Amino acid sequence: MKKLLFMAALCCMTFTSANAQQVFNRILDKANGIANDRTMDMEKRKVATFEVDALNYMAMKAREVTPDAKVIELDRQALAMYEYVNMFLDEVTKARKKKERLEVVRIFKETSLYYPRFHDTDKELVMSYYDNAKFLTQFSLDTDWEKALAEVKKVMTLVKSHNHKDYR
Repeated sequence: MKKLLFMAALCCMTFTSANAQQVFNRILDKANGIANDRTMDMEKRKVATFEVDALNYMAMKAREVTPDAKVIELDRQALAMYEYVNMFLDEVTKARKKKERLEVVRIFKETSLYYPRFHDTDKELVMSYYDNAKFLTQFSLDTDWEKALAEVKKVMTLVKSHNHKDYR
């Protein structure tokens, strides 16, 4: 929990002074930097690759579906995606048992799928990470990250309260 609060505070400090679309661009730049850094751990690079692809997909679809969409929407979605992925990694890391880890993966995977943003019919593209065992971040690209984040926070709170003795 301390790690999550620290990360949230760091995010706030990092993005507080950002103006229109700087949040999106900063997250994209950071993810690109990690994804292309051959000195980084391969799993971190794969997570960053997912983030780059999710952000590029989001920007492409936003321009395509709603060309007059406000830039602030991309910023909010990008920040929610960033928080979603980091919360997922934190929860997977904290889960002690394999059964718990699999449950965390299932919850986050399904939540990303249940909250589409664009209702894209190109399922091959949208689901390119979803059942890809090579990636830990097996989420749908077509996700309303703000809604998915809100939902996963509620679900994880319930899971923890029901399994308070066993979970962690």
